[in-house]
Amino acid sequence: MVKRFGDAPETGIRPKRMSRLRKYLEDAGQNVGLAEHGLYGIDQEPMTSGIEEKKIVAVSTAPEFPQSLIRRALGVAGRLGTEIVGLTVAQPEEADQAGQPGKARELFLQQASRSAGEFALEAKRLGVGFRHVVRFGRPADVVEAECGRLRRVEFVLAAREQRAKDGFQVSMPLFEVTG
Repeated sequence: MVKRFGDAPETGIRPKRMSRLRKYLEDAGQNVGLAEHGLYGIDQEPMTSGIEEKKIVAVSTAPEFPQSLIRRALGVAGRLGTEIVGLTVAQPEEADQAGQPGKARELFLQQASRSAGEFALEAKRLGVGFRHVVRFGRPADVVEAECGRLRRVEFVLAAREQRAKDGFQVSMPLFEVTG
């Protein structure tokens, strides 16, 4: 029977359109799950020039990146075709034993750059883009600010041990790495 304009709508359940945030979170979760098992997402397509690459942010609240975090970030980024941004977060200036805040900061920066250098070499060997950023402040605030500045951040990876110690929460999808 032909429906006429003005007829009463049919009763029943009508599925609502999925929100953009929910779709993004479901797609990100699916892609991470597939990448962990060596598979690729359905929507993987080559990047067109002029478009900024998607990124994974690997967060360390210690001057050195944990090996488990490095391995997981490189594995997932290699499979998803994303770039890695290594974010080292330190507490604001605290005086060292001699009472000199500059020395503690300088030592932290040296250790962080050495660890990031190792991370970068491994990323280069695997053909994954990598860059390193060091910021000082509360971890949650710094991660939020950097994700906003970087744009196109797919998700954040953090070591469970460091996150438990610092207890930061972020609005981005966050995956904890153990080991």
